[in-house]
Amino acid sequence: MKKLTAAVLAVILVLSGVLTANADPMLSLFFESGMELLYETSNVTLTGKADFFLDGERFKTAELLYIQDYDNSMFRLDLYTPRKDRPEGEDRHSGYTVIANGQDLYVTEVLFPGVYKTGTDAAQSTLLRRTVQTDVMADLLRILTEQAETLFGENAVRITVDDPGGMELKISLGRDVPDIVNTALNLFYQFAAKRYFEMDYDQISERFMAPMENYITIVQGLLWSTKQVTLRKAEITAKRDDPGRLTQVKGDLSLDLQTGRDGIRRLDISFCLDVSDVGKSHVGLFEPGKNGLRLKNGTAVPEEDTVEE
Repeated sequence: MKKLTAAVLAVILVLSGVLTANADPMLSLFFESGMELLYETSNVTLTGKADFFLDGERFKTAELLYIQDYDNSMFRLDLYTPRKDRPEGEDRHSGYTVIANGQDLYVTEVLFPGVYKTGTDAAQSTLLRRTVQTDVMADLLRILTEQAETLFGENAVRITVDDPGGMELKISLGRDVPDIVNTALNLFYQFAAKRYFEMDYDQISERFMAPMENYITIVQGLLWSTKQVTLRKAEITAKRDDPGRLTQVKGDLSLDLQTGRDGIRRLDISFCLDVSDVGKSHVGLFEPGKNGLRLKNGTAVPEEDTVEE
């Protein structure tokens, strides 16, 4: 349910986490606010948009609305994909909405209007599920923060304080980041790929990687063909309000993807994520009758007809 949110925030936390032990103690406040949002906030609304480019050509735009209301949640993801078989400028619209009432899930899809599917999963009251593995990844970030003063120069980070107490953080990184940062970035990328896309790189050998053109979608090609990720450039801005809550994260990321058969491919991501309505967000019970929905053959979630998403 949270692939897009997790993927973007994981990269942001890697890049911002290694900076938070700078001499300025205000930097650590942003990292702690991010961790609190992910693992300790039970009532919040997220809205966001991201554009994805491969070698300079847009291949996907994603728009999301996510509302967490304790054990209830609503996740709407709209996807727009450029298609060569359609008039110039016209995208293929797909995506889905998932409503969770405790352990009960209800799914509607753009491509299948008028019907819904059902399923079950463990009830969750925060944005990300905390596990032993995520605690290890958090420990890695904290270790990196202890070395931040020697890893980056003074111009990489700028902080401004707004009245009446809000703060804005700007991070600018380039190709000259230390190897340990790219190593950490790869560990987080592979962790996210396994958790959210069922892609286990511990089971993949470079010898058996195929060219990207062999896969049905660009996303599949990226997942199955990439063996290493390297940061080209990152321009990230984060805002924090007076109570200490993260309110917005936006920016541009550029990554070099070392593939098994296609050499280096460039992945660019432009994104904006807004955080609002903490303590005031609401998700009601799923009521299909009010929206004229019928159950789709009693099938459970997920199905292979949404493989691209």
